[in-house]
Amino acid sequence: MKIIKILLVIIVLLAIGGYAATKYFSEDKPEGKVGTEADRVAEMMLDRLNKTAFDQIPYLNFEFFGGGHKYLWDKKNNNAVIRWDDNKVVLNLDTQVGVVYKNDNLIEGEDADKIKQTAWSYWCNDSFWMIAPFKVFDPGTVRSLVEVEEGTYGLMIEYKSGGVTPGDSYLWILDDTYLPTGYKMWTQILPVQGMYVDWNDWSDFMGAQLCISHTMVGKKVSMENVKAGNTLAEIGVSDNPFTVLQ
Repeated sequence: MKIIKILLVIIVLLAIGGYAATKYFSEDKPEGKVGTEADRVAEMMLDRLNKTAFDQIPYLNFEFFGGGHKYLWDKKNNNAVIRWDDNKVVLNLDTQVGVVYKNDNLIEGEDADKIKQTAWSYWCNDSFWMIAPFKVFDPGTVRSLVEVEEGTYGLMIEYKSGGVTPGDSYLWILDDTYLPTGYKMWTQILPVQGMYVDWNDWSDFMGAQLCISHTMVGKKVSMENVKAGNTLAEIGVSDNPFTVLQ
């Protein structure tokens, strides 16, 4: 009994220490000024990244950090093939209507619904790490300017709705040309609030700028197998997997 009490005390102390450390390293979310100037800065950022070219990319392929989650995105129709382990989901990203396969066998019912919901959750998280700058005017977003240093302002984007974690906020830090260099995050999933992640590894894909790697807490993570094309064949796909949604 004495050993159990000692273990309980240790667990409580560790929990208190973890909470204290989280609070110590966290930052309070700053208040920004909403208005036309914030919208103008957001537009300048999109121009710098060539959102017009991004919108015109027909197909985009990528693998999330480590390659465990694989994506093929039909941007024109907003459909995606999402694969991980032995699961494959062909999903319309607007309606979340989709077709589910396990070990290449079609499945339906509750099991399929659960896998489809997991695919949607993966998409919302994983794709954000590459296309987040292009989502600053998504429905449910609020844009504001935040003074990060004296005379220097960042662009705060608050996601009031949408995705799977509404309420998350991101403070974009921009250089003098409105190119993002990183952001600070206030999210539900991370215990430390205000964590900084760099966005400075920009690459050209059919005229649009995409950041395919980041450094967070000293660790570099990268998207893999990133390809953009006018046709599926251009990115190495021979058969159209989206016909099952027609």
